[in-house]
Amino acid sequence: MTPPPLSSRPLLEALADPRSCTGYEESHWDKVIPLARRSRLLGVLAHRVAGVVDSSRLPARVNRHLNAGIIEARFRRQKALHLLHVIAPVLKRHQGPWVLLKGAAYIAQDLDLAHGRLLADADLMVPRSALADLEQALLRAGWEFDKTEAYDQHYYRAWSHQLPPMRAAGQVLELDLHHTILPPIGRVKANTERLFADAVAVSGSLFHVLSLDDQVLHAVVHLVHDSDFAGRLRDLVDIDGLFRLLPLTDPDRRRLLLDRARLHGMERPLRMAAEFCDAWFRTPGCREVMNASSSPRSFSLYGASVMRLANRVIGPGDAESSAIGGALARFVLESRALWLRMPPWMLAYHGGAKATRALARRVSFRESAVRG
Repeated sequence: MTPPPLSSRPLLEALADPRSCTGYEESHWDKVIPLARRSRLLGVLAHRVAGVVDSSRLPARVNRHLNAGIIEARFRRQKALHLLHVIAPVLKRHQGPWVLLKGAAYIAQDLDLAHGRLLADADLMVPRSALADLEQALLRAGWEFDKTEAYDQHYYRAWSHQLPPMRAAGQVLELDLHHTILPPIGRVKANTERLFADAVAVSGSLFHVLSLDDQVLHAVVHLVHDSDFAGRLRDLVDIDGLFRLLPLTDPDRRRLLLDRARLHGMERPLRMAAEFCDAWFRTPGCREVMNASSSPRSFSLYGASVMRLANRVIGPGDAESSAIGGALARFVLESRALWLRMPPWMLAYHGGAKATRALARRVSFRESAVRG
């Protein structure tokens, strides 16, 4: 695996060894802080630094930036908890379990990796049989769909793993209502029945979270299978944190994770995530996962090609991602994500629909400009 680009390394080094920050010159902080802010990791960096470094040993202006990162993250954490509190009475009248996903789940469990994390939405997975009734209940409670065009509504309902994002007055965060964790028409199909069956109740709450192994695998496929990698360093930081939480160094936990990956058909994404975390964070246990994986030999060439491209674009606005090669990498990885998400006929239909809608919007804009 190719090592991280030079332009990302100041941030990676600060995240990996926050104690070393006391020796940074202000000129070095001028690299670290913007990288952290662009990657939405300023709060995470601030939390890690605050845990091991006395603020008096840092420059005053650096402390101001780090404090701002912590304040914003705490604000979004509180807004996530408020959202869950508001929707709880609506959920109680409908079939459960109600399973929190990703950032909302990390907050509900008070995991260390949740501190400093910036949420844009709260993800909730409910049984598909309860989805229609719960949707209507949320609409009556004042929630509205963020995407209202007929094509978008059809796309989410027929081919996606969630309803269109919802918003409500007074809520900073979106609510994403899922019925599984990956598009049901995609190349990888999670065993949704087992996701629900093995979900764990959150103490003192009506919510559940996925089992720890399933949380790891959801984070893995969210990045490696269902995204284009561009600007997704924060997702890789989540995976690194979850690997360490297991911990991946425990042979029994590692075996259980690999067994779970086979159950869901996620062994290849898990191996790719392990390769990435090993190269970027030296996450303990990743080499053992790579060695234990039974992915076919063809993975070596395919995986290496994907990882080289992802390496160019995952960082926070790296110089490498701005070059022509970076633009090509983003195009290839976006095409790959779409290919994994839907069958060829659907990909052709969806691409044609997007192009047609984009052209219609452009024509409408020009007509409005002429009339204006």
